[in-house]
Amino acid sequence: MSPETVNFLDVAKRQIAEAEAALAAKLHRFAAREAYNVALSATRAIIFEKTQEAPETHSGARNQLSRLVHEGLALPDGLLQYLADGYELKSDLDCGPVSPVSKAEAEQAVAAARDFVAAAASICE
Repeated sequence: MSPETVNFLDVAKRQIAEAEAALAAKLHRFAAREAYNVALSATRAIIFEKTQEAPETHSGARNQLSRLVHEGLALPDGLLQYLADGYELKSDLDCGPVSPVSKAEAEQAVAAARDFVAAAASICE
């Protein structure tokens, strides 16, 4: 595994710990927002390990991951869709309108983020 991939995974692991802490503290909006950042960092790890490139934008990461999946990368069901859905939620939380995030929504986002980290670690090994 390249040093860059290791770094992206380490960032994702720190972010998931922060998302889980936010969830435990009932900071549902922050937990859901950070869960997307986890998925993006894990996506960057996968892409860097497979292509030696690190996309800087959401759209670049999503497009490259989609291409890798189309070319045969085994990514668990739902994770590619979460990357899109998570971005929409993060964008709404960042830009408004201000909307509540339920405990269930935050738990689902954090669970998807955990799955993303596990998948990235497995793919990159």
